[in-house]
Amino acid sequence: MAQAGNTELVDAFEQFFRNYYDNEIKQLAQRYPNEQRSLHVDWQELYRYDPDLADDFLNQPEQLQRYAEEALRLYDLPIDVSLGQAHVRVRNLPETESPEIREIRARDMNSLVEVHGIVRKATDVRPKIEEAAFECQLCGTLSRVPQSSGNFQEPHECQGCERQGPFQVNFDQSEFVDSQKLRIQESPEGLRGGETPQALDVHVEDDITGEVTPGDHVSAAGVLRLEQQGNDQEKSPVFDFYMEGMSVDIDEEQFEDMDITNEDKQKIYEISNQEDVYEQMVGSIAPSIYGYEQEKLAMILQLFSGVTKQLPDGSRIRGDLHMLLIGDPGTGKCVRGDTKISLADGRTVPIRDLVESNLEDPKPIDDGWWDDIDLEVPSLQGDGSIAPQQATKVWKRDAPAQMYQIRTSSGHELEVTPSHPLFVPTLNSFRAVCAEELSVGDTVAVTKTARKALDQSDRRKVAADGGVAASTAETDQIESIETVEPDYDWVYDLEIEHTHNYISNGVISHNSQMLGYIQNIAPRSVYTSGKGSSSAGLTAAAVRDDFGDGQQWTLEAGALVLADQGIAAVDELDKMRSEDRSAMHEALEQQKISVSKAGINATLKSRCSLLGAANPKYGRFDHYEPISEQIDLEPALISRFDLIFTVTDDPDEEKDRNLADHILTTNYAGELTTQREQMPNTEVSQAEIEEMTDQVDPVIDADLLRKYIAFSKQNCHPRMTEEAREAIRDFYVDLRSKGTDEDAAVPVTARKLEALVRLSEASARVRLSDTVEHHDAERVIEIVHSCLQDIGVDPETGEFDADIVEAGTSKSQRDRIKNIKQLISDIEEEYDDGAPVDIVLERAEEVGMDHSKAEHEIDKLKQKGEVYEPSTDNLRTT
Repeated sequence: MAQAGNTELVDAFEQFFRNYYDNEIKQLAQRYPNEQRSLHVDWQELYRYDPDLADDFLNQPEQLQRYAEEALRLYDLPIDVSLGQAHVRVRNLPETESPEIREIRARDMNSLVEVHGIVRKATDVRPKIEEAAFECQLCGTLSRVPQSSGNFQEPHECQGCERQGPFQVNFDQSEFVDSQKLRIQESPEGLRGGETPQALDVHVEDDITGEVTPGDHVSAAGVLRLEQQGNDQEKSPVFDFYMEGMSVDIDEEQFEDMDITNEDKQKIYEISNQEDVYEQMVGSIAPSIYGYEQEKLAMILQLFSGVTKQLPDGSRIRGDLHMLLIGDPGTGKCVRGDTKISLADGRTVPIRDLVESNLEDPKPIDDGWWDDIDLEVPSLQGDGSIAPQQATKVWKRDAPAQMYQIRTSSGHELEVTPSHPLFVPTLNSFRAVCAEELSVGDTVAVTKTARKALDQSDRRKVAADGGVAASTAETDQIESIETVEPDYDWVYDLEIEHTHNYISNGVISHNSQMLGYIQNIAPRSVYTSGKGSSSAGLTAAAVRDDFGDGQQWTLEAGALVLADQGIAAVDELDKMRSEDRSAMHEALEQQKISVSKAGINATLKSRCSLLGAANPKYGRFDHYEPISEQIDLEPALISRFDLIFTVTDDPDEEKDRNLADHILTTNYAGELTTQREQMPNTEVSQAEIEEMTDQVDPVIDADLLRKYIAFSKQNCHPRMTEEAREAIRDFYVDLRSKGTDEDAAVPVTARKLEALVRLSEASARVRLSDTVEHHDAERVIEIVHSCLQDIGVDPETGEFDADIVEAGTSKSQRDRIKNIKQLISDIEEEYDDGAPVDIVLERAEEVGMDHSKAEHEIDKLKQKGEVYEPSTDNLRTT
């Protein structure tokens, strides 16, 4: 077929249309040109008709599309309509021609492929000129010049008077077509923790413009083209791919529709029927992190989620669960200042120089400074390879009293803070272990011997090749670990986007967070950090178009949109600006995001769960202060979380002994595995290795657990039994009854009741049950009660007070503020210059108010504008 003449190919397409698409073409003729301008052809049907013709379409898409559209124009129609400008758009390509975006290579150039992903950005639809009609201003002759996708072309001379202009474009005689650019990014469900999603720009024209919005999951078929990097002054030998879109279709299938085999289903049913199914689930979440069983169970319930309800009036009750972890921060994960950091261009630079030179606008923290940075460094990926990754932050902190000096057998040497993690190998990957938990003989991830100094041309080549991207991580044994007292004042750190690791003195340093584990389990998850995040990065926004000249505005999806129908893990929420956090309110409760800027008005879907993490405002938790005083988050945002956990680091002899046993067991399992791999003649048996790794491996394999969650959410929509309803109702009413006295605080609100329903439904889904039983209700009541004990109890009265979370102040605080204000009002009448602060504090103590609390409430009254200082150390009420 490939050698057939043009006429034969046109005839072949005409016959194919007659056999497969006769009705569709007749419908097109009736709707053409205003309602429909394209015939959509399934490649699989073309293959059934003629495999050679279908293969030719893949290899010579432009030529074959012309023949197909010629056949469409010649098609015998029952009505007098010409399909002269109609398109033939092929879709549903074979799997062999549907690569992941990251797998696209030079061999794919000019061929027809289909990619699947999520729309990250979309420009407005704009007219593009295809053939420009130029009118000579001297003689009036029209000259037509076809326009390509490159620079705008003008005629060299007039075809009438043969002069070189001047010319003016005659828009009425020119031909235009609608055009739009999309940026399609790999879907989160196809990624694993540590992988950076890749993207591809897709140029679409005519009737397939304006059909998709950011956040849509799509399949785009088209021809891959190349676009040269650089500019007119300095062109690069490296090119970027883009796609000339032939078809773009919104994928209707849900993320749960992954490939679940009958064998997978059998395993899922077996697990669901076991009595310890919840214990198995908990044992599959972050097994290298000891304890926190209740938090891990809550994460499991969040992954399964409740049932979304559509009410008869069209309103919707969300089933997705939002959870917040507020934890004592660890010591800064930093290294010594002269540590050499590898850069993507092959150079190594002392981290001190790198950080100090980038502290252009330093932001203060408790023990130092940080600043934003835009730099590429080599970083360990999820598959064990080393590839360039973006460094986004630099940190400078006070040096601790003690540092750990680590030397490896091949000569690597690193001096780090005690909590600075390094990578140790596991059976299939690496995990992070703090320096203070490492021992001599442990193996850690390193890179090959550092490159020699490169000249400028070499560095360009290295950068073009991705720096050290071609290499993979190796392992090296720790030869010695010594504690040293630093003779320097500062230590330093980098924050690396997505992977959270970089190469320091040839050793791979890590600064990961617990939330990263969710990426390996959730069927669709997006991880991001609140540090430096704007409302654009987290929700959605109209931004300047970076596809072309930067003059257009583009609608861009943020993390909560990209995680639609999945889970968004957002670290360090407290580091966001309050005005950016306010954009999250609609996303969390209404599960949609409205954008109105620069003429763009759009509503995007964000039907996702949020797993957030934040640090206490003053470094560590004070159990004697209300939670609202310790979290730098607005009450309106905090109240939208179904569960809030305080993750504290309190000394406990039994817990600490168990933690030590767990860490030592984990390390021993890694040692056995490494010895077996690197020393084949070792006496360690495979059975001994398996026995040890069974103690630290997840109970349920991550891939199977992903399928389990997806299968459950797809097939289980449990209803609540009367017994479960009664248990939840009684718990709610009992708590509310504690607030019936006139002076009592309100112990709980209806929002907590909705959270109990969602959690109970998730508990039933874990068992693949169609009903929520009494024990499901009891299980989640225990979790909610525990959370309320942590964050909903007024430390002054010991009673539940919902306003601590809902309004940000407890009743005892409100009473104290009211009393202080009244006290100031009474005292200011006694003094001409207002109420002296020392007198106010003295009177407050006389009525039983703590001195520091009184000072704090005065500060709050001043911040709210209810009290001011007419002169130093004197107060007046407004």
